[in-house]
Amino acid sequence: MKKLLGLLAFMLATVSFAQTDQDIVKNAYFDQDFRVKYNDQYGDKANHIGNGGFKKKNIKGVKSRTEVGTTLGLNDEAGLNASLLYKHEVFGEFENGKRNHFLQATDLVDGNLSKDITWGDLDTTTKLGVRHWTNKEGKRHTKTNGESNEIYFGPTFGMNVLGQNIKTTLEAVYFGQRQSGNQDNRYYRNGNDGARNGWGANLSLGTDGKLLDNNFGTISYDVTLDHFLRDASGKNNKSNVRLDYTVGVGYDTPSFAGFYAFVRPENEWSKHTATDGYENEFTVWTGFGYKKEFDTSVGTITVNPSVRYSPVNKLTDKGEYWNNGSEKKTTVENNELRAGVKVSLDVK
Repeated sequence: MKKLLGLLAFMLATVSFAQTDQDIVKNAYFDQDFRVKYNDQYGDKANHIGNGGFKKKNIKGVKSRTEVGTTLGLNDEAGLNASLLYKHEVFGEFENGKRNHFLQATDLVDGNLSKDITWGDLDTTTKLGVRHWTNKEGKRHTKTNGESNEIYFGPTFGMNVLGQNIKTTLEAVYFGQRQSGNQDNRYYRNGNDGARNGWGANLSLGTDGKLLDNNFGTISYDVTLDHFLRDASGKNNKSNVRLDYTVGVGYDTPSFAGFYAFVRPENEWSKHTATDGYENEFTVWTGFGYKKEFDTSVGTITVNPSVRYSPVNKLTDKGEYWNNGSEKKTTVENNELRAGVKVSLDVK
């Protein structure tokens, strides 16, 4: 609670400072959640398949995620926007129902300058930004064992066609990796393999919209096709495109006094073109939440606690990631419970 109140005070102070300096804070948010993953790994018949239940010895791991972001309008700098995102994740491993005290943490900082231009029905946003990612481990996750950096530049085009949103992003990228650094697994090798630096491009194609919206709730969909081209220095490093395709459909109930529930099946398929194999993950999310808005002199503060659970999660791997490059197809099933709260400020 102290952290939450401190964050709200910081948001309001930042808005006041920016307004006096003729720049404007457009929005800010804080998002915190805690996650527990279960896997059928207890007992003689355990095979990592199926729902093993909330047994202590079935706990596979825990995760804490903290994300903070803000967007600042730079009115004195040709109408540019400045955005900053910070995300901190801590992973804890379990063995036979007990924590092994080994922790791994990642930190991501993404800052960019952007310019919005509208041409008729076409909205464009051009960004110049930097992403810095670090990986740490140890009992107190203080030992840095990898980092990666990206400089990116390019436009995003968006338009609405018959009520459906269509978006395309194309960015040029220069990246660098050290030790185990491999930001979001976008290259098929990490820094330890000699994949130090290189050029690349990001191409993202997406569409989303509502299929049904009435008094009984809302049914929506989204499709995202991400492509990350990376060509690292070194004669043994192949040019690679990471393909990451996600399709989801969601149903949200009407809100009753701020309370709501939802269900969302989604499927994510990914692979690296420089290697054989693929990874496919199918998940069904269910959950409920509460959303409350508070009007203040500087803007609207929204508080949104929520809980979600995945009764179905099937992860299939063939020669890609955690399967250690094996050509044999392997499938595991996990169940995950998440609880968290998001607090956001939209400035008037």
